[in-house]
Amino acid sequence: MNASSHSSSSGKGLCEWLAIVGFVVLIWLPTFDHFLKLDHARAAVENRFPAKWPKFGGWRQCQDYLAGVEKYFNDHFGFRKRLIRWNSHWKGRLFASDSGQDVMVGKDGWLFFTGGRMMDHVTRAVTWSEQDLENWKRLLEARRDWLQARGIKYLFVLPPDKHSVYPEYLPAWLAKSDKPSKVEQLLAYMKSHSTVQVLDLHPALLEAKTIRPVFLNTDTHWNHFGGYAGYRATVQALGDQFPEIKPLPFDAYDWQPVTNAPSGDLAANFARTEVYQEREAFTPVPKMQLPPVQFGFDEVRLPHPKEMPQLNWPCFTLNPAMTRKAVVFHDSYLPSWYPFLGLHFKEVIYLWHYDWDRPVIEREKPDVVIDEIVERNLVNLDPIELRRKDEASDYNSRYCNPKAKVQTVQVAK
Repeated sequence: MNASSHSSSSGKGLCEWLAIVGFVVLIWLPTFDHFLKLDHARAAVENRFPAKWPKFGGWRQCQDYLAGVEKYFNDHFGFRKRLIRWNSHWKGRLFASDSGQDVMVGKDGWLFFTGGRMMDHVTRAVTWSEQDLENWKRLLEARRDWLQARGIKYLFVLPPDKHSVYPEYLPAWLAKSDKPSKVEQLLAYMKSHSTVQVLDLHPALLEAKTIRPVFLNTDTHWNHFGGYAGYRATVQALGDQFPEIKPLPFDAYDWQPVTNAPSGDLAANFARTEVYQEREAFTPVPKMQLPPVQFGFDEVRLPHPKEMPQLNWPCFTLNPAMTRKAVVFHDSYLPSWYPFLGLHFKEVIYLWHYDWDRPVIEREKPDVVIDEIVERNLVNLDPIELRRKDEASDYNSRYCNPKAKVQTVQVAK
């Protein structure tokens, strides 16, 4: 064997050894991260809890245990956070694709939610049948009638999605349709077939957006000003039943732009917070003296599921200057109302879900119950299932009831 052949063989052997070492290192990297926590990338928002290590319930439940172990490792795989961000980043760079993770990029850096077949709803590819509309009418009338028998008023509130208020920022390629949306179908049907008070917040948001932006450009939610516009329209509607309740004027607050506001949930889901910056955030600063509104939790009176994040706990506001009480069933659009709606009621109890807790209503004896369901959730809910849950409502059996002390903190003046 000559010198050149020996050198070539040695070089080939070295490359093979390096490949083997590299392969072994890559195989073990996830394990190293699992124990040493080497991945410091920010986690993408997935709107769910990561799976926990399952409890072994005996050999008869071995299959369920192994399935739980698999789910745990799928959610805690080493360098998972970094890999998700790299995938999103390089997909955009190499393939000019900014879609995925239930996010669609519109014009001028506006992001839109696409989960739950939302694009089919935008293009009117799916609509409600006459029976669907009748099922919604029966649910709302059943709720109204149940409250009416107890001397309690009822208001059903529908906030619009961002694409309904800002269609001009949707991609140009998205097909438009003149057919009514599911929300428009329901509003027309309820107007002609029922006397339940249904409040569509779409006109209020369209009016408010002529003053300043009402939605966050990187988030699924309205900004504080949009929430304030929705609050004002809701209180105006409540004035039909309680004439003494009147909303604050638009100029009750100085709406100061937030500089360097964190990117919203759509940018986080997309793992592109470095690319899509939030520009439409505002902070309300009162321009007049307002009564203090206290915000708090009561885990005895208003228990919650053990693993529910604090943001979603049942909570309440107190305002001793007022007399009436309200119970509000809602979703993630309503926390922006806490300091505003509480100005008009002695107590407002907020329950973050759509199915009713009748025992709570009967115990608390509110003057009014407000239902709030945002458009993107309304179009995918089953009113028959909601009514079944209403009638089977047992708050204390669904939630834990720890013997905890009341916690109250002041949030607004």
